[in-house]
Amino acid sequence: MTVEAAEPPDGFWYSVKRRTLGPPLVTEQLKNERLSKPLALGVLSCDGLSSAAYGTEEILRALLPFFGLAAFSLVLPMTLLVLFGVVLVMLSYREVVSVYTRAGGSYVVARENFGPRVAQVAAVALLIDYVVTVAVQTAAGSAAIVSAFPALSGIPVIGPRILLVISVIAIGVMCLGNLRGIREAGRLFALPTYLFAGSLVWPAACRTWCPGRVRSASDRTPA
Repeated sequence: MTVEAAEPPDGFWYSVKRRTLGPPLVTEQLKNERLSKPLALGVLSCDGLSSAAYGTEEILRALLPFFGLAAFSLVLPMTLLVLFGVVLVMLSYREVVSVYTRAGGSYVVARENFGPRVAQVAAVALLIDYVVTVAVQTAAGSAAIVSAFPALSGIPVIGPRILLVISVIAIGVMCLGNLRGIREAGRLFALPTYLFAGSLVWPAACRTWCPGRVRSASDRTPA
């Protein structure tokens, strides 16, 4: 008769980690951690949507101190340049995903076609892109929240640093969602992406198909 050794009880911090991030997955379970097409579209498109939403504002913030009001005339050319780059990336991805069906992204493509040195350049570029994207998204999003709710700046203690507090909380939520796994991150990030896209499409659709019912503030005459 054999007696199985009892497993040692989990430590306090391990229990906290397990409750916060979920149970660990074994290798056989990872293949089931896949996103459906609607969730994948919401997760993967949030980067481009956020760049389109905040990009123009951040361009003006950077150019106004140097060019003044002339910066507004530079917004359209720079926006078109960014859109041209997005089109090139989209066309490149269409070719790449049909050949490289496994994970690895730009690093794997560059390593197999140009060698490890070029692959390291691609990996560094991706890391810089991720850091800059998170920084711009959280900074612009925090500024938009404070602009919509100015009373937040008057909160005791954290009021003067409310932008920093909101940014740290947002980054913490993104880290938690990603650490809980792909499926959890999909549920967390897909809904805000679709809500944001809908908030942009709805006014444009109303203005296009119901021009007589939508009047701008400048067209309204005071009573």
